Amino acid sequence: MKNTKLKKSRRRTIQISRRISILLFAVVMTIGTITGLLFFIRPSQSMLEKRTLTTFPSFTLSTFLDGSYFSDISLWYADTFPGRDRLMSVNNSIASMNGIHPKTQVLSTAKADEIGQKQEKEEETKKEPAKIPDTFALQEEIQGQITAGLLVQNGAAYGGYYFNQAACDQYVNAVNRAASELDGTTNVYSILVPNNSAVMLDKETQEKLGGSDQKQAIEYYYSLYKKAKGINMIDDLIKNNDKPLYFKTDHHWSADGAYYAYKNFAKEKGFKARSLSDYESKVFSPFYGSYLNEIAQGQLEADSLTVYVPKSTNDMMVYDAEGGIPTKEQLNEPGTPANIITLDDSLYDENNHYLRFINGDTGFKVIDNPKINDGSSVLVIKESYGNSFVPFLVDHYDKVYIADFRYCDMQIVTWCKENNITDLILMNNIQLIANEGVAQWYDELLV
Repeated sequence: MKNTKLKKSRRRTIQISRRISILLFAVVMTIGTITGLLFFIRPSQSMLEKRTLTTFPSFTLSTFLDGSYFSDISLWYADTFPGRDRLMSVNNSIASMNGIHPKTQVLSTAKADEIGQKQEKEEETKKEPAKIPDTFALQEEIQGQITAGLLVQNGAAYGGYYFNQAACDQYVNAVNRAASELDGTTNVYSILVPNNSAVMLDKETQEKLGGSDQKQAIEYYYSLYKKAKGINMIDDLIKNNDKPLYFKTDHHWSADGAYYAYKNFAKEKGFKARSLSDYESKVFSPFYGSYLNEIAQGQLEADSLTVYVPKSTNDMMVYDAEGGIPTKEQLNEPGTPANIITLDDSLYDENNHYLRFINGDTGFKVIDNPKINDGSSVLVIKESYGNSFVPFLVDHYDKVYIADFRYCDMQIVTWCKENNITDLILMNNIQLIANEGVAQWYDELLV
C-alpha cells in the first residue's frame, strides 16, 4: 500500500516537473518571439563586433522570384535580433569556463598561394568577372579572413596571413592603372600593413600559424608597382616590437604602430615627421577588441589604447552623402562637426575605444588645417587600419580627405583630377587586400 502511494506521489511529482518545464519553455519561446517582432528596438550597429548590421532588404521582383528576398530577410532577422551583443557576451563568458586553456593555442588554419606563383588556369576557359559582394556579405568575408589562423599565446591573439595570387594581380593592376592615369597630377602611394604576427612574434612561433611570409608578400606587391610608390615600414616595426604596436584583443594596430607608417611616408615625401612626444596624448584603459568575438575574454589580457592629437587642429567635418561621397557643392557647405581624436571619456565604452580615431569608419571626412593655406591636399582611401594613421597627416597638408572604401561609391581617379588632389594614399591591411572581393571592389573604384 505504501509502495503504491509512493509511486503515485513520484508520478505526480514528475508530471508537475514536466508541466513546469513545458510552461517555462513556452514562456521563453513567447518572450523570444515577441522580442523578435519588436522592430523598433532592433540594433543597426554592433558595438561588440564594430560593424554595421544587415539592413532590411529592398523588395524587387527579381529577388522575390528567385527567393533571395526571403533569405535576405532571414539574414536581417538573425543579424539584428534585439540584445544580440549582450547574448554574444554571455556566450563568450560561458565559453571561457569550458575546459583548460593552454598558454598557446592555434585556433584554425587556412590555405595560401605561393607568393609570386601564378595560379594554373584552364586552357581556353574564360571566367566571368567576380560579382562584387554586397556590403554585409563582404564584411562577413573580411571578418573570416581576419580571424583565420588565430594563434593565442600568453594573453594575446595573433592573426595569420594567406597570400592570394588572383587578388594580388587584380589589386596591383588597378593601382598601376590609377597611377598611370594620375601621372603628373596626383602622386599615388600604397601602404600595406602587416598583421601583428609578422611584427610581434619570432619566426619559430610564426610557423605555428602557417600561411605566408608577410614581409615577402608586401615586397612582392611593391615590386609590381610601376608609377605608384609602396611605403614599407615592416622592418621598423619589427625593430621596435618591444613597444605596444598592436593590440592583444583586437586585429588593428595601435597609433604607436601607425606612427611608423607615418615616419616612412614622411621620408618618402621629404618632410620631417614629428616625434610622438610633440603630441598631446591620452590613454584609455581597459580596451577589449574584436578578437573577443572569437576567443573567450578570460584567455586574453586587456589592452590600453593611446591617442595622439594633431597639433594644427582637432576639428573635422563629416559628410553622409548618398553613395558616401559629397558633391563639390556639398563640400562648399559645412558638414557635421566632429573631432579627429575623441577625448571625451564618456562617449565610448571599453569595447569601442578604437572609434576614437577619426570618429570610426563611416562618412566622408574633411580636415581643413587652419595653419596651412598652400592648396596641398591628400585623399586617403582606407579601411579601419587607416583610422589611427590619418591624424599624423593633419599637420602637413592644407586639406585631408578621408573615405573608407567599404562605405563609398566613387570614381577615385576622376575625383582626384576634379579636386586637384596632391597625394592619393591607399592604405590596407595585407590580409584584407588578399580578399578577392576587396581587390575586385578596388578595381571598380580606381577609375
